[in-house]
Amino acid sequence: MTDKIVKPERPGGFLDFLPWDYLAREKMIKTVEKVFRNFGFDPIETPRIEFLKTLAGETSDTGKNIFKIKSAHDNEPLAMPFDHTVPLARLLAANPYDSKTRKGIRLPWKRMAVGPVFRADTPQSGRYRQFYQFDADIAGTSSMLADAEIVAVIYQALKGLGVKHFKIRLNNRKILNGLAQLVNINNRASVTKDDITKEMMRILDKIDKIGLQAVAAELQAVPQNAYDMSPQLSDDDIAKVTTFLSLKGDNKAKLEQCRSIFQGVKLAEEGIDELRQILEYTDSMGIPSDFIDIDFSIARGLDYYTGPVMEAVLTDLPEFGSIFSGGRYNNLVARFTGNELPATGASLGVDRLFAALNHLGLIDNAQQTVTDVMIMRIAQDHDADYIQMASELRQIGINTDISLLKDTTFKNQFNYAITRGVKFIIICGENEFEKKTIQIKNLETRKQEELPRDKLTDYFTSEQE
Repeated sequence: MTDKIVKPERPGGFLDFLPWDYLAREKMIKTVEKVFRNFGFDPIETPRIEFLKTLAGETSDTGKNIFKIKSAHDNEPLAMPFDHTVPLARLLAANPYDSKTRKGIRLPWKRMAVGPVFRADTPQSGRYRQFYQFDADIAGTSSMLADAEIVAVIYQALKGLGVKHFKIRLNNRKILNGLAQLVNINNRASVTKDDITKEMMRILDKIDKIGLQAVAAELQAVPQNAYDMSPQLSDDDIAKVTTFLSLKGDNKAKLEQCRSIFQGVKLAEEGIDELRQILEYTDSMGIPSDFIDIDFSIARGLDYYTGPVMEAVLTDLPEFGSIFSGGRYNNLVARFTGNELPATGASLGVDRLFAALNHLGLIDNAQQTVTDVMIMRIAQDHDADYIQMASELRQIGINTDISLLKDTTFKNQFNYAITRGVKFIIICGENEFEKKTIQIKNLETRKQEELPRDKLTDYFTSEQE
């Protein structure tokens, strides 16, 4: 053999899913999908490849980690999407509703999308370059009812997956931007107020990892050069930030205290009112207040959030970070149309949640195959009869496999069926063919029955009832 043997390895940051993991993850995804559909979210799919210019306009850290593609057949550079939100914005811009033809996307509109996204990160433990996300978004309305529904689908999805201990943490970027006004951030010689504010948000978003004291130190750091965006807050400003981030009590009390801090800061007051509305809606939806936590430290790293922001964390596994995250982004579609379009949504990190649920013992990966029934080929020269049995079962929706083993001894085929995780085997040897009967063995209960050959489908019809 002259060809060089290729080592069967995969690139770092990419995963294989064998049947037992794939099927368990598929079940988890279907549970979430059922919740999203229950709230009226329409499924869509966008390409796994977009024009680079479509994706490159996103200026967040995420938007910078783009997988670029070289193609000899396209004049425009191509790239692989790093989330489902930018493709949604493109889709909305490309499909405005036409009242005459009644075609296009009629707003407001709820959509869901699930599939792989790609980020050109450095591979490391728990950080993948290809991973699944499941998004739910509502476009075309500024009502806080839409944001409350996003909170509700997060709550119902986690409950549907059997998670008992979690928190949905809420904040509002308007409050955080109001904080920049409160501490009087201004333009400097080579950096703008907006750039300094973004840097402040980035630092605030690190509070869970480095703590309040370290965050305060970074906020006070002296710029190292003219282009350094460090906020350089004074001691008085740090005191205001610390007081704001240390508010205690229930959600209502924290909002009241927050209002007193930001009295006269109109933007922050708008954000406080929006959070109050969301809490009123979620209360009407029957979501227990214990599962929702107003947390003013939530800054969210993506630049495009313009209002409420949210994330769900598993309180038993805080080290896994946020499982769901999202918020309101009213400016994203403007990149394609020049006009603002209000939208809000959240994204589920499928692979991260799957790993977390596995850790909690909430993933059942006992199913190793989709095959329900395996027909054992024991009698010689009866393949046509076995094929007929399989056809009858498949016609009534039973996933059926015919043994393709070269060694057709009973022991070998039986062991194969057991290790595959098949639920039933059908045994029909020379003796059964003579009597026109079949043997059906339930491998889960170990119960075995002999019945007439013409009752094959009746047995499995009764099993399904």
